[in-house]
Amino acid sequence: MQNLPDDCQAARILGRIRQDIPLLGLTPAYDLSEPWPDRIARLSDEELLGAEQVDPGMATCIRSGLLLRGDFQEESHDLSQRLGSAEGSYWHAIMHRLEPDYPNSKYWFNRVGPHAIFEQLAEAAPSITDAEILAGFISPSWDPFGFTDACETAVRGQLENCRLDLEQLQELEFDLLFAHCYQLAIGSPV
Repeated sequence: MQNLPDDCQAARILGRIRQDIPLLGLTPAYDLSEPWPDRIARLSDEELLGAEQVDPGMATCIRSGLLLRGDFQEESHDLSQRLGSAEGSYWHAIMHRLEPDYPNSKYWFNRVGPHAIFEQLAEAAPSITDAEILAGFISPSWDPFGFTDACETAVRGQLENCRLDLEQLQELEFDLLFAHCYQLAIGSPV
């Protein structure tokens, strides 16, 4: 995980979740044995993020992201839908894409608008997959609507040979959004 301190419980929780779910699929598929929603809810924002002062809205985004990464979609949804920020809408959009409810995902991506991580996604994506696949959602920058369409196409059985690439791109998207929310939560420059 990108630049999270060792005393950050969120990073430790994410590491444990990734032991059970190494790569998040394009649709729900897991039933974790750990009671992550309860464990995450019991931590204060400061304990969760290992910081003395934390932006509560961004801490909620971190909680939503952790729950989503652990495949606790309903719990993630309950948190993200209450947030008015672009980041809250982004977690909400990813949750609906995973559900899968692609039109609803696109609705929430529309609410996100241009996001700070799009440029990073566009720059890193070519190292994960080939130009033919990327043409649908990078021109010249990251297009979350095109990426959502590609995920839908793969889930419906087309682009099956690209499914792993799409899952890896989704993991990159998650990591970048998670790190972005963390930086905003602790008041550090993004």
